[in-house]
Amino acid sequence: MNMSLSVIALTVSAAAILVLLGAGTYSSFEPVYAQVNVMPGTDEPANTTSSGGGSSTVPAAGIRFNAGDIAQTNSMKLDSDVHNLVILIPDTRLVTQGFLPLDATIVEGTKVIWSNADNSTGSPEGNTHGISLVQDSDNQVVLSNGTIPFGNAVQYTFDSPGTYTFSDPTNTNPAAAKGKINVIAPANAPDNLSTNSTQATAGLFVVQADEKDYFDHHFNTLGYHIEDTYMIPGPDGNDIQVYVYTQKSGKDSTIIDRTGLKSEFVDSHIGDD
Repeated sequence: MNMSLSVIALTVSAAAILVLLGAGTYSSFEPVYAQVNVMPGTDEPANTTSSGGGSSTVPAAGIRFNAGDIAQTNSMKLDSDVHNLVILIPDTRLVTQGFLPLDATIVEGTKVIWSNADNSTGSPEGNTHGISLVQDSDNQVVLSNGTIPFGNAVQYTFDSPGTYTFSDPTNTNPAAAKGKINVIAPANAPDNLSTNSTQATAGLFVVQADEKDYFDHHFNTLGYHIEDTYMIPGPDGNDIQVYVYTQKSGKDSTIIDRTGLKSEFVDSHIGDD
């Protein structure tokens, strides 16, 4: 499955109907969004308020993560409130794309944590993955780790602006997509209302769509907050639910342990099918 994931500056209704969508192989699907008012003469979202029997249009307060838009481009754009981005190496029984998200724009000083959630072999140890990170300006390898066990992670703090390319050295498929990190100054980052000073971590997660009710409950524990979800077609005709989440904790060990725990939950439910 070639899935794409991004951030778009839209505020949508919590009651919006989410439809199946992917990119690449699934480009024939059309997205359905909640209706959003726009300011007259612009494409900018706006809020509608009523007063004295009439209605007026005012500028929207700000943008939020939109899982449907992220699921089309496999890309996230973060603001300076986010100190940690978790990039998931997903279970290939759910998503064949190597990384979620594949592309990210982050602020200088942000830490990226690549978490291995792939146990598709069903072995007790899971699948081992790795990360190779290269600074594009000079092709310098700034991170190389070829042994990330299932439920574990590797991390890197991006203190220098520029673009970086990451890949999985254990993936020998020459067509495997490489990831991109774009590091920008705080002044150039848009303010995202899905994040704030108490939600220090953001990331994506995927589960089987028929387990959504279970994971809706379990995601809103352990300091996590569901920002939005979206359903896409997965391998073997199974529907997959994409979660965009934020997390209160900014502590490395806590992020890694809790992401690993949720990966074990997902694995156990796949095994029950």
